[in-house]
Amino acid sequence: MDMSNMASIPLNIDDLPSEILIQILTPLTTLQLLPLARISRRFHDLTLRVIHTRLTNAAFIPEHELILECYHPSAKISTPYLHCDYLGTDGLHGYEEDEEKQLSFSQLGQLYSRFRPVVQEENRRARRGRQSVSVGAAVEDDDTARLTVSLDEGEMFSQLCCVTNMVKGSPRRGLFKSHVNINDGVVRVFRRWLRERASAKGDAREDILWTDRQKNVGLRFKVREDVGARAGPAIWTQADEDEDLPVSYELEYQELVVRTSQLLLNVEKSEDQEVAHTDLGYVVEPGNKVPCKGQQMFFWMPPANIYDRQLWGGQAPSIWVGGV
Repeated sequence: MDMSNMASIPLNIDDLPSEILIQILTPLTTLQLLPLARISRRFHDLTLRVIHTRLTNAAFIPEHELILECYHPSAKISTPYLHCDYLGTDGLHGYEEDEEKQLSFSQLGQLYSRFRPVVQEENRRARRGRQSVSVGAAVEDDDTARLTVSLDEGEMFSQLCCVTNMVKGSPRRGLFKSHVNINDGVVRVFRRWLRERASAKGDAREDILWTDRQKNVGLRFKVREDVGARAGPAIWTQADEDEDLPVSYELEYQELVVRTSQLLLNVEKSEDQEVAHTDLGYVVEPGNKVPCKGQQMFFWMPPANIYDRQLWGGQAPSIWVGGV
């Protein structure tokens, strides 16, 4: 074919091979990719493929780590944080060319990654004294994390402050190259919920204590009552249960569940926060977080429409608005 004739043939971006389009889309962030899914069916499929691949990689947060702080408001300073080991992401598999088998944007937004909070050796320290909520001491060589929740007579619930952060370590002990907050919420632990979970009764869907309304982050516990802490007879009647006498329960951490799409957004945010050629980072100690030089500030923008709510669990991702 004559080159002059080829130059006169009208071409558009849809004429490019999918491999080239994917290479063009790959450098874009997830927030930049999402609007492109509305351009055409082909862009929708290619964007879905790129984001699906990113979710698969972000699910186990390579090179990053989740740390959890869960404490009663009165025990903020003395409660050590917990490291979280990745367990898996139910329902997440490789990209499917078959449209009937491939997960949609909405389905990807409903995926959760599971982690197990564990006690690190340096943080295994028992706390003395009777408190409303305390971190139980783990036995030697046991990394199981536990909480003790105590309710006084007539007290209907206790409160737990739950803070989940994504960090990336650095060679310097106690410093992180990046530090991103995923969630910071307060959970009410009700007497009835403790009693039902300890007796293995109630709706199984209530096993998870969600730390936010969007259900982006939740905790699953195994609950056991400390019968020895009961006031009065060791065996209670129904009347005793109804009187709301003092009780104490041990909560053993089973899982921390995090919406996988939130992990992806925060992995990208963490990469933006890294400061090149410096070991400056965040000092993470209970109740004390020092930002690194060049920290970026973020604010929350409400979801633009139902499409975004379905993908990101009702919470719009943050956007960069300035630096310190």
